[in-house]
Amino acid sequence: MKDPKEIFNCYCKSHGMRCTPERYIIIDEIFRIRGHFNIDELYLRIRKDYPHKKLSKGSIYRTIPHLVKAGLLRECFIDQGHSCYESALGAHHHEHLKCVRCGKILEFSSPRINTIEKNICKKLKFHMIEHSHVLLGYCVDCQADLPKKGVS
Repeated sequence: MKDPKEIFNCYCKSHGMRCTPERYIIIDEIFRIRGHFNIDELYLRIRKDYPHKKLSKGSIYRTIPHLVKAGLLRECFIDQGHSCYESALGAHHHEHLKCVRCGKILEFSSPRINTIEKNICKKLKFHMIEHSHVLLGYCVDCQADLPKKGVS
């Protein structure tokens, strides 16, 4: 896998941007996260791991779109009004299941779903550039805590 900082360096140079130490901190912290995150979670992690750095939440909000455009991040879905992200480096195409009770996120892939999407786009003469699927429900652990519906 390529180094995210090198990729971002190339992106910044081609867009006339500077690669600041703050942006490198954001990249470092993102690639320490193994999974999905939102900007608030990322901000709190950075504050905890770099307590002496003055890095505003606004800096993160301004940097994230550039990381997406550079191909380092992918916006997965919107959860309670917040965009959730995950690393795009080395990631395969997948969909998401999200437990509405505990917040657990599971990933799955389905060639059948991909084929259906392509067929729908072809039929409707639609050029898809991006998509996301999030199925909301209860994970197996949270299902155990749900009230049982009896059959009479």
